[in-house]
Amino acid sequence: MSEVQPLTESSVIEYVKQREVYDKVFRRAEDLQAEQITEGNVNLLFRVYSAAAPKEKSVIVKQALPYAWRYPDFKMPVDRSRIEYEVLKIEGTYCPEQVPILYDYDEERHILIIEDLNRHLVMREGLMQQKRYPHVDRHMGIFMARTLFYTSDLYLSSGEKKAMVPRFINPVLCKVQEDLVFTQPYIEHPNNRYTPKLEPQVRAIYADDDLRSEIFMFKERYMTHAQALIHNDLHTGSIMLNEEETKVVDPEFAFFGPMAHDIGTYFANLALSYAAQEYHARDPQERADYRAWLADLIVRTWNIFEEEFLRLWEEEGNEDWPSPTFRRKYMHQLLQDTAGFGAAEMMRRLIGLAHVHDFWTIEDEDVRATAESLGLNIAKAWIKNHSKVGRIEDIVEMVVEAKPEI
Repeated sequence: MSEVQPLTESSVIEYVKQREVYDKVFRRAEDLQAEQITEGNVNLLFRVYSAAAPKEKSVIVKQALPYAWRYPDFKMPVDRSRIEYEVLKIEGTYCPEQVPILYDYDEERHILIIEDLNRHLVMREGLMQQKRYPHVDRHMGIFMARTLFYTSDLYLSSGEKKAMVPRFINPVLCKVQEDLVFTQPYIEHPNNRYTPKLEPQVRAIYADDDLRSEIFMFKERYMTHAQALIHNDLHTGSIMLNEEETKVVDPEFAFFGPMAHDIGTYFANLALSYAAQEYHARDPQERADYRAWLADLIVRTWNIFEEEFLRLWEEEGNEDWPSPTFRRKYMHQLLQDTAGFGAAEMMRRLIGLAHVHDFWTIEDEDVRATAESLGLNIAKAWIKNHSKVGRIEDIVEMVVEAKPEI
């Protein structure tokens, strides 16, 4: 089979004209233009739009190459586009309002054509601007409850679930997470990078084998607990929203893994935003108010998630789990695991390889180090106390009570 040629700004226009989406969105006879979207590191991304109506008529074209397009030496499986396509279809079945419209999938060229969310902002950027989204608690709580419940053993028959798991085996991208999230940040490793003023805290983490052992407990769960089809990269950079809508994008890392990884990753990025407000919210009162909103958002999202998850379990669950006590234990364990997985996500964003916009946009090293130090101490509190968590407020109290060491 010949190597697939990468799309370009000129060839992507001709490509779109050959697909059904040309009729669906552009009604043919349109003068199309294209621009490459350069924010991504992994896939080629293009916006193709009508010259006459660029906002109203446009699509996103996403091509997976056998490597990360910014880093050609980093080889990646092109099957990730097929996984993303199938996950978007599944998510669209249960939460159509929370995923972009899927127009087309080209299996031979590993290309997806999806809705252009040009009326939305990346959630991470909105939080950096202290924007408040009145419906995101319900949207994300419902999204996580439904996508996780409907792909779990609580809903699917044993045979259905086991038949689904092999379709989403994602070894290369899972290995990326195993290394970058659960291994490298807790040992001396050349991939790790961090603000120099964090050196004492980082050295203390490297020397803390008790902390490392707890992280490794969650690494083992990540590798072995195939509870549900998880997004596996559910941070605030994978959510696009406005005041009325919330869309979850980029599920190419998806596989059958532990539910709490998705929930914990999302909550961790809210906690990271909380810490980063040290810089982004300059006025002390504005900072305090917005941090209070973020802390409450975690509580409200969990409560909505739990209510919806238990409602689905009661009304649509299979008959394999006839025990109310088991349900309570299950949700309790899920909450505790959320704290553990969230801690790993926070640490990898602060002292591992893949940092986030919240912090690396802070040019003042003293301010950045203060914000990052607070984030690290929130993460340490979550991982060291996850087994003591009995309610969502316990997790949030650890956020509010944490202090920076710088």
